[in-house]
Amino acid sequence: MTQSRISTRRQIITVVLLVAALAGGVVRWLAPDPSLARNLGSLMMVLWLPIIGNVIAWGIHRAKTPKSLPQGFAPGTAFEPHARIELTLLPADTPLLSRPIRAGYFDGALVVGSEGFTTRLAVPHEEEPVPEVPCTLEVQFARPELALAKLTVGTKFALLSGRTLLGTGYVVPTD
Repeated sequence: MTQSRISTRRQIITVVLLVAALAGGVVRWLAPDPSLARNLGSLMMVLWLPIIGNVIAWGIHRAKTPKSLPQGFAPGTAFEPHARIELTLLPADTPLLSRPIRAGYFDGALVVGSEGFTTRLAVPHEEEPVPEVPCTLEVQFARPELALAKLTVGTKFALLSGRTLLGTGYVVPTD
């Protein structure tokens, strides 16, 4: 199920139960004091209680949702190197995955411990990385002020593409 279908379903259930609670209030208001109709009206009014949790959760979710997505690398933007890395690709299980990084720009994430940094690697046409052979590449960070604080010279990292681990390496001094 998609998130939108779940959300739509919750909205429908919320509206139905709130309408039932309002109808229960009207029945309770119109019914004579000691009667079955008044008791059923009271029972229908209680139906709104489970909905309050959903309304509160919806409000918290709306408050925590970021107003805009963090920016990555817009197509056509100039490459600005922030650091140099020495990268060693892991051996691939299949020939199709043996050269995951091709010449040009490669978007990925450098992970240090439990922190990841969105990166773009500049891969020269004549120096495409080969598995198990170290290569030196320039890297640009989406948020250099955060990344450079953690990725100092000598810091070891892992390179991810999506959820796939491609290789490991460390930061080397810039020339």
